[in-house]
Amino acid sequence: MDVQHALMSPTEFDMPESVLDALVHGHLAHASLFIGTADVTEKAVRWLAQAILCEGDVRPCGACSSCIKFLADAHPDFFATSGTKVRTNDVEQLQSWLTVRGHQGKKVYALFGADSMTSVAANRMLKTLEEPEPHVYALLTAVQRHTVLSTIRSRCFTHTIHEKGAWPQADYQVVPFVHEALNPPENSSFDGFIDKMVRWTEMWLVERQPALILATKWQAFCGEISAEDSLTLLVEWLRDILYTRIGQSHIRFRTWESQVSHISPILDVRQWTRAIEIVLDSRQRLQSHVAALLNFEQMCIRLREDLS
Repeated sequence: MDVQHALMSPTEFDMPESVLDALVHGHLAHASLFIGTADVTEKAVRWLAQAILCEGDVRPCGACSSCIKFLADAHPDFFATSGTKVRTNDVEQLQSWLTVRGHQGKKVYALFGADSMTSVAANRMLKTLEEPEPHVYALLTAVQRHTVLSTIRSRCFTHTIHEKGAWPQADYQVVPFVHEALNPPENSSFDGFIDKMVRWTEMWLVERQPALILATKWQAFCGEISAEDSLTLLVEWLRDILYTRIGQSHIRFRTWESQVSHISPILDVRQWTRAIEIVLDSRQRLQSHVAALLNFEQMCIRLREDLS
């Protein structure tokens, strides 16, 4: 890695590898939405903003002129809303700030609490997000993804942030969805899907089928269920396996407990956590209109390569 692009790893939270890789290679999305507790997402966003603007060899260095200004809350190229709710006045101030040319060529703004953004503020933000200026980065935070207006979500790459060492927790909004899947008489579209998912997991980890076969199989499973919903269920299934691996007894896929117990020892805790991250990233790519089969192929290749 080129030393001028080296990163100082954050110590208080786990920044997704996809974000770190994009930052290193200069491919960071112009708009990112970070999901997690208000405290951890604010820390993550401020760390990322400082790293983007940092002039040091290892970013964020904490010692260059940019970092000194940033840590003193005096960086002219960084704008952040105050409080936990984005109001119309915040958006107006932001748009005024964006008209001023950046001192270092890059500008970063943070909107804390995008899930509580007023509809008027959200509508005013849309054009700013739709027509970004070069080298301007928008970093938004929310406690839950589903409470962010869909028009805002669709213009951002979404990432989940956890405290260091914390295991990925289920999003509250998927609880009724998983309940529906576990009780197929209420929704016939889920009939047999979980059995197929369990079988697919065995093909991946026990039989070690090639990535392209795994992708084709997963695509075939998505008959009456959407590709995004299928990955949501896969994430929850992998979480149950992870919880079993770390000794937690409460799992939701109780009917398949014997299969969970059989599969969980195959990977270690960090590998199961990584698998969840890969599937979450794949689900995010679907929201960016990546073709389903291509997305499944990329997901399976990563699962095979990263966890072999």
